[in-house]
Amino acid sequence: MKHTPRHTATQALLQMEENEGYSNIVIDKALRAAGLDARDAGLASTIFYGVLERRLPLEHFLRGCLANPQKKLDPQVWALLLCAAYQILYLDRVPDSAAVNEAVEEAKGIKGGAFAGLVNGVLRSLARKKAGLALPQGDSLQALSLRYSIPQELIALWQRSYGKELTAQLLEAFQRRAPLYLRINPLRATAEGLAASLGRQGFSLKPVESLPWAAVAEGEGSPASLEEFQEGLFHVQDLSAQLACSLLEARPGQAVCDCCAAPGGKSFTLAEDMENTGSLHAFDLYKGRVGLIQQGAERLRLSCIQAGRKDASKPYEGLGPMDRVLCDVPCSGYGVIRRKPEIRYKPLATVRELPRLQYAILENGAALVKPGGLLLYATCTLNPAENGAVASRFLQEHPEFEPAPFRLPGVTRLVEEPPHTITLLPVNGGSDGFYAARFRRKGDL
Repeated sequence: MKHTPRHTATQALLQMEENEGYSNIVIDKALRAAGLDARDAGLASTIFYGVLERRLPLEHFLRGCLANPQKKLDPQVWALLLCAAYQILYLDRVPDSAAVNEAVEEAKGIKGGAFAGLVNGVLRSLARKKAGLALPQGDSLQALSLRYSIPQELIALWQRSYGKELTAQLLEAFQRRAPLYLRINPLRATAEGLAASLGRQGFSLKPVESLPWAAVAEGEGSPASLEEFQEGLFHVQDLSAQLACSLLEARPGQAVCDCCAAPGGKSFTLAEDMENTGSLHAFDLYKGRVGLIQQGAERLRLSCIQAGRKDASKPYEGLGPMDRVLCDVPCSGYGVIRRKPEIRYKPLATVRELPRLQYAILENGAALVKPGGLLLYATCTLNPAENGAVASRFLQEHPEFEPAPFRLPGVTRLVEEPPHTITLLPVNGGSDGFYAARFRRKGDL
């Protein structure tokens, strides 16, 4: 079958459903395999991400056009219907008739064309009804879930944890495009020089006043394709991650450990804060991901980074005491929905065992910290069971550590929590959803 934008998006969605891959990796691989030109590749990406971001309302409207709304359809047919429905309901650039006809033609290639009639009937019904379609209003969980395409159980968790008003702001924030933040490499560039250089290539750069070397970038295309990126003048890193790194207060000449480091962004920022002196151990469980850390460190010319394989859930052997330890643990990822829209559909039941792993990683990292040294626990999720509950348990069971309170310039605390912890939300300042807790080992350095 010819690789059309719709076909490419459909196959990528099917891959997501069957293998639960990361959206950016799956669509990039599908686009390379399809060999589409830039225009068609853009349309395929728009359809693919559009379906991921609006899956629940799309399914709601499609089932309203089925003779039996409860009927379970062939996964390939369902993915095809979702892509076509997104075009009909949310994309003006494609006429409804063309969206329907293309979907029917593709359906003829699925199981001998057995579903072509169904696809034709459902989509024509949807096109006829679309002017009168509306999602339920009000603040019931069902209404909110359909309007924002976030499962009811996740919205309910946020309402219990953060209150209804803040949850409403959070749902709105997750509908907006995430800003693109860069971390300027202070060892190789200045903010003014990089801004001028990127400006000549159509990118604007606006420094973040409260955080040195952080900046918001705007422009078309990928920053990784720019010569300045290849020369190691910056790396891409969200504001939340840069703020977390600032809490470690890494200094030149120190010994630092990043326990779950890949792909390496926080290690790079910490190494730059250390002025590329001392030693920074950056570990990951998988060889390929360790390679990503090494490549990034070489590009940024950060020779103090020593990347290696370690299972952070097990005690470290042969590693000396550390001034600073970062445990940015594997998590459910509910804070980065804007960047990885598929994460919102991850059932809470599938992440219930994560706190056990997270706590083991934190305990092992803590064993490396010198007296007087700092330990930072961090996640990119908005789930108190993985955040405050883990941090609270750690202090209760480790009297050799004490809270290390902090204030972040330019950041307003929106969640009531102890002063040595913070929950960052995309509603105040534009960062991803993130959590950090800072501890100090009792004693003097």
